[in-house]
Amino acid sequence: MENELIHPNSRANQFGRTELERKLRATMDEGVFSHGWIIAGPEGSGKATLAYRIARAALDPDALVSADSFDMPETSRTFRQISAHAHPDLFVAERLWDEKKAKFQSEITVETVRKLTSFLGRTASGGGARVAIVDTADDLNRNAANALLKVLEEPPRDTLLLLLSSAPGRLLPTIRSRCRRVELPEMPDDAVKDFLISEGVDDTTASSVASFAHGRPGYALTLTAGDGVDAIGLANAFLKATQSNSDISKIISGVTGKAGEGRWPVFRDTVLSTISDGARSAALGTPHKMFPENISAGALLEGWENLSRLVVRGEAVNLDRGQLIMAMAHDLRSSMRGSRV
Repeated sequence: MENELIHPNSRANQFGRTELERKLRATMDEGVFSHGWIIAGPEGSGKATLAYRIARAALDPDALVSADSFDMPETSRTFRQISAHAHPDLFVAERLWDEKKAKFQSEITVETVRKLTSFLGRTASGGGARVAIVDTADDLNRNAANALLKVLEEPPRDTLLLLLSSAPGRLLPTIRSRCRRVELPEMPDDAVKDFLISEGVDDTTASSVASFAHGRPGYALTLTAGDGVDAIGLANAFLKATQSNSDISKIISGVTGKAGEGRWPVFRDTVLSTISDGARSAALGTPHKMFPENISAGALLEGWENLSRLVVRGEAVNLDRGQLIMAMAHDLRSSMRGSRV
């Protein structure tokens, strides 16, 4: 099934982060909330949702309905303004849309950060806080990162900067040192499944997607809203067909052409992550549903390494996707051949 995705600025709830919000809310109420925060976690873990919830709380604390969370009525003025991208005291720095190339820019530029700096220097329209969200700090180019550092070094009064990052270790050390950090850890598969069901996903689909999402509820929901479920099915079919030397032409047709554009990234990642999970299970002596019990961890690790290199090379030279998938099947069969224990 397909679900309509809700933008993080319009999502009224955040699943599975109750204790984290309780601690953050207590910090805010004690008046020791830092001016700069790095919200870290893998893609799809809920970083943006949390950032917008914190932003609402900072901009309109009187509208919060609980002392232990950032819950705010969707009918409140602040909620509606942020949902409409129209709150005068909130600035979001993100990659801009390139009209000529009809795609988003590859990075956040220094010009965007200069606009952020100018915004923070103004007087808040409501006389309170000004909040800036950088989504994501991983996209800052070098000049933009240095410009942001200057803001963090001498932040204007009553300002809050929320930096989202999937790889905080790659940020400038000086940026990391001037921000407090909150981590969004992976959630258990059962929790992700419950979240999907609460969003209207059927039980079977929720189970399938949750096992692949690796604890990322937002990513799991994204998969159910597009071709993710089909891509996961094709990836599983590919792994089974590869081991049984079956024909994979129908699988290739499902991941190639215009219809396969949205499926390929999920297909690729599912294949690689399943092989990696299989190697881990084999090393621990625990069964994996996709591989025979007598397959060795070394064979699966070799297969993962070979396919990972192949995919990187193939995508770099824009290799025909059908040929790339055929090569993936050949390399995986070669790695697994004669590797039973």
